[in-house]
Amino acid sequence: MVIGSDQEKCAVTARSFVIWAEEFSRKGRYAAAEKLYKRALALVERTLGPSHPMTAEVLECYADLLGKTSRGSEAIAMRDRAASVWRGYAPRFCRIYKDAHPFPICAQDREGSD
Repeated sequence: MVIGSDQEKCAVTARSFVIWAEEFSRKGRYAAAEKLYKRALALVERTLGPSHPMTAEVLECYADLLGKTSRGSEAIAMRDRAASVWRGYAPRFCRIYKDAHPFPICAQDREGSD
């Protein structure tokens, strides 16, 4: 899978949205975090597609926020959607993609997070 320059710019923007959303979430600013997750999700779905691995990663991070805000049923549905995207890709591809295009899965997975 090759990403064009427009898609690359959108991916970088979506990463920024997710990073800021995680920061807002850590500070308890859940409404602001949710807005950024929604923007990131809309951006990756529009540019990379609803079944792209980056879409699944944004869904997983957004699901974490929903879990923190006591919206468990929404979080479960979002995680299930992410899982169905991941099932569409072979595990080998996912490892190669993540090595080539690192994306912070969630705040606790990034180096230096609490």
